[in-house]
Amino acid sequence: MTGSAACKTGSSWVRPLVSPVTVGFRTTQRPTHGGVDLAAARGTAVHAVAAGTALRVVCDAQRSDGSPYSCDADGDPVGVRGCGWFIEIAHHDGSVTRYCHLLQRPSVTVGQAVSAGQVIGVVGSSGHSSGPHLHLETHTGAPATSGNAVDPVAFLRSRGVELAG
Repeated sequence: MTGSAACKTGSSWVRPLVSPVTVGFRTTQRPTHGGVDLAAARGTAVHAVAAGTALRVVCDAQRSDGSPYSCDADGDPVGVRGCGWFIEIAHHDGSVTRYCHLLQRPSVTVGQAVSAGQVIGVVGSSGHSSGPHLHLETHTGAPATSGNAVDPVAFLRSRGVELAG
């Protein structure tokens, strides 16, 4: 796993990993893309962006016809739907973050307290994915829905964290 120390900024909010944003939030090309994609090598450590409590630890991958698909295998951008292995964390300010396409089951359990910068999983390509990356979503409340999703770049910038670069 790589990138652990670089994510710690000394603030209560941190980067989930050090990587460029490769796909933005609700772009013209992908108007339903409810987060941002951060390119990273398979196995790169993913960190909680702030302290909170694990709300969901889920494998939601399924084939386009609705039949199950393993999250313990690489996904497919055409034939597979869902985030694959993902975790949602509720934060003290009422927001929720979601970390998708993890390589394996996240290393925390539902109800577990997490701290800012804690490793919660590793980058993979499970679910609706074309290659290893972290899909990061930020939501203004729980449950996390498309209606309360907000741009993670602006959301984290307002908390003193720059995602890009």
